[in-house]
Amino acid sequence: MQVRVCAVIPVLNEEKFIKRCIDSLLAQTFPVRIMVLDGGSTDSTLDILDSYGDSISVIGNPGKRVPNARNLALQHLGEDITHCLEIIGHSWIDRDHVEKRVNDLIDLESTLGIKVGAIGCLTESADSDDHVSSWIEGALRSPIGSGGGQFQRFEGRHQTKVPAFCLHNVEALKSVDGWDERFITSQDSDLSMRLISAGWQLWRSDVSCVYMHKRSSLKNWWKMCHRYGFWRTKVVLKHPKRMDARELLPLFGLVLIFVLPEWWYAPVAYLLALVISGVIYSKSRLSCFVGIPICLVMLHTAFTVGMFDGLIRSGKAPTDRT
Repeated sequence: MQVRVCAVIPVLNEEKFIKRCIDSLLAQTFPVRIMVLDGGSTDSTLDILDSYGDSISVIGNPGKRVPNARNLALQHLGEDITHCLEIIGHSWIDRDHVEKRVNDLIDLESTLGIKVGAIGCLTESADSDDHVSSWIEGALRSPIGSGGGQFQRFEGRHQTKVPAFCLHNVEALKSVDGWDERFITSQDSDLSMRLISAGWQLWRSDVSCVYMHKRSSLKNWWKMCHRYGFWRTKVVLKHPKRMDARELLPLFGLVLIFVLPEWWYAPVAYLLALVISGVIYSKSRLSCFVGIPICLVMLHTAFTVGMFDGLIRSGKAPTDRT
């Protein structure tokens, strides 16, 4: 199989990180075209992109949002492009990332004897000395913080409903008409469910990872968690099979407080789980012993509130990530 890859990068005001992202793509050991979809950046993002000249393609994205950008990219892909590499402006990859992903895909499809709709990879946090970023990273590494989403830790190669930073088969994307632009967030989750419904298999593999910058303030962490809960409800209403029982555990724990004769068992067990997570995932950073439990409480609270909020309101563009 002759695989030809185009990296599709939606951006909006990514001046702090876009250079590292583009440089990592240009350094790949496997040839990859680079298409950047700009949603109207007002910082120096476009100036930085202009400095790369003809080595990358830059297209304006009037819709501003990620699903609009990716659908626009589908319209501009050359006929020879077989696969779309999903990446974002505040992320980067190792120089052999694409080569490993393509070889892994070829091996997988050879083993299965079919074309795969998409194969995802691991997500790692960018190196950072920022305290809050370290707390968030620790919270997401914890079993009570990762859930079943894109930040989940895994090993090996297996089928999944939620691959992250996919190498998408262009044929598969076009067969389901790309991304649903009504989903401001969780558009990838919706896409994955539609691909599965259309008969495409989705996989993920640990052969390589994408490094990305996460939130660096507790305020933005709260907003992100609320937003993911909000849009999880929207996805589940459309695709009931996407429901993950683990996402209801905070609500279940709250109910136990009111139904157990010894009501204090539930909060004590929860507190113990928080303390253990803080100890195990602190990486010997003293502040993480307290910061990780704080971020976990915020995650569980904001996500649950967001899920209920998603039942009554329509969505709007996020304010915590430009």
